[in-house]
Amino acid sequence: MSIRRNRKSSLRNRLAAIVAAGAVVTTGGLMAASPASAATVSDTSIAAAAKKAGLAGCRGVSTGTWVAIALAESRGNTHAHATGIEDSRGLWQVNLWANSDLVGGRNLYDVSNNAWAAKRVCHRQGPTAWSTYTNGAYKHFLARGHAAAAKV
Repeated sequence: MSIRRNRKSSLRNRLAAIVAAGAVVTTGGLMAASPASAATVSDTSIAAAAKKAGLAGCRGVSTGTWVAIALAESRGNTHAHATGIEDSRGLWQVNLWANSDLVGGRNLYDVSNNAWAAKRVCHRQGPTAWSTYTNGAYKHFLARGHAAAAKV
């Protein structure tokens, strides 16, 4: 009986590890901050930051679409941090390695700074700098983005 219990326990541990690994893989490498330090902001706050930074209208992309891109990139978590082959931070997941000349020493976890940096990336590369734009993942958040943009 103890052998059977050990097998079940071992199997349970292996399944838990596989599920955890799958969760990391399906997030596209996004390593979110721990729940204690996570700061999720409202869709309307994202829209307001995009508008204030002048991101709205960059390369013809509406405020609602920029909100949708941010939601697809970070799920609204200001402390989202993708690591590995990149160092992308904040709402719009601005890649610090690729854009260090634009960002300088600014805190990309700050909503206003991240929107400001996203605008500069947009001016340099357009919305195709964001993989969630090129692969269409942002489209799942368009209704939320347009609703938030209408409120600001």
